[in-house]
Amino acid sequence: MENNSCGYCGYKEETIPNSATVPPQPGQPFVQSQVIINNQTIPNPGVVPGVSKKNKMVALLLCIFLGVLGVHRFYVGKIGTGLLYLFTGGLFGIGWIIDIILIAVGSFKDQFDLPLRQ
Repeated sequence: MENNSCGYCGYKEETIPNSATVPPQPGQPFVQSQVIINNQTIPNPGVVPGVSKKNKMVALLLCIFLGVLGVHRFYVGKIGTGLLYLFTGGLFGIGWIIDIILIAVGSFKDQFDLPLRQ
């Protein structure tokens, strides 16, 4: 690696100050921790790219107990189908059962078509 950069894959190693270990001084801007992967800056390393911020277990519990009202669909950001479930009793109970199965096996997606976080 020359100049902290890999010539083969383009990985660039950078050291960014961690705000948790160095408290910001008065008048200095807050520095958020970042991770650089393949020349893409990810602002929050706790968030995994390509995976929803919504939790699978929360969605499953909401679906089991309040799925007929479409609460699980509101939770993942699917407002339109949430309203449809609300006014049709979970599409007459059939859609509710299908959603329980989809969430349990990991096929249910959020409004951005991302799989739910484990």
